[in-house]
Amino acid sequence: MRKLANRLAVWAAVAMAPASAAPSSALAGDAAAFYAGRNVNLIEGFNVGGGADLYTRLIAGYLARHIPGHPNVVVHNMPGAGSVRAANHVFNASPRDGSEIGLFAGNVAVDPVIGGVPTQYDSRKFNWIGAPAAETDVCVAAKTSSFKTFDDVLQRAMVTGAAGTSTYDFPVVLNSLLGAKFELVKGYKGSTGLRLALERGEIEGFCGIGLDSLHSLGLNERKVTILVQTSLKADPRLPGIPIITDYAKSAEQRQVMALIFGWLVMDRPLAAPPDTPADRVVALRAAFDQTMRDPDFRADLAKAALSLSPMSGGDIQNFVDEVYRTPAAVARQAAQLLGRSAP
Repeated sequence: MRKLANRLAVWAAVAMAPASAAPSSALAGDAAAFYAGRNVNLIEGFNVGGGADLYTRLIAGYLARHIPGHPNVVVHNMPGAGSVRAANHVFNASPRDGSEIGLFAGNVAVDPVIGGVPTQYDSRKFNWIGAPAAETDVCVAAKTSSFKTFDDVLQRAMVTGAAGTSTYDFPVVLNSLLGAKFELVKGYKGSTGLRLALERGEIEGFCGIGLDSLHSLGLNERKVTILVQTSLKADPRLPGIPIITDYAKSAEQRQVMALIFGWLVMDRPLAAPPDTPADRVVALRAAFDQTMRDPDFRADLAKAALSLSPMSGGDIQNFVDEVYRTPAAVARQAAQLLGRSAP
């Protein structure tokens, strides 16, 4: 188990992957003939607004430049069940010809292994295209609250907003695993809903939101206190802020944290359905890699204060294969901590 946890944790240190080789001229020609004059639907598993949606729409515009044949990439928001609704759709209902792809929360890779959510897909069978960045998720408290450190949440209850996915799962895990006292208020719509609730004083903070999303919402150090990084690797932008594994009391707790939090290394991955023709998968992966290197794309990310640390489709596939080798006992414990039924 320790070896598995170590291998999963290694992914948290993945930097930008080397660019994949460009498709051969023959393959590129076949893909260009297919994509020319076509719309490509990009099914996004997030609400409109917030950091994830901004990432998606920026990527869509640049993918259209770099996919052979230069199709029009059209974004369709399909939030629900922490991107599981979108993943189910792409896996089961999308055309398997490269004309429809998805962008999800990274948790879709591990949810079938942990169980307890309505997954109708096998993560290993997606054709992974790439992910734009690893994410640093954090727990925050309003500056006006009495919560100044994560230790404060270990001592007394904090009214905490939840909008699904990590904003619900992560505080639930921290309550069960470490004895944190997040008092959850559910039902908010995305990160924008959490920001508004915080500003209205309905909640004292929230947990499991990406640092980039936090910044895109206008929540800076004058408005919130960052209590802890719910990630496996410290972000250099957050000196002095502890990471969640600092609070692990045993090797077993670290193993569970590696499974539950490890998907942040591939936050917001893109994928094509199973059985997509190989030449189109190659073309989509190459277009993603080219987008990540595009200086205009990088400039737009910088303007939006969004981070960039791409992960290639091949490396995502390796990560997913590793997740599926998780020992059943670790998966069961993760399921119990998340309040789910074991797979």
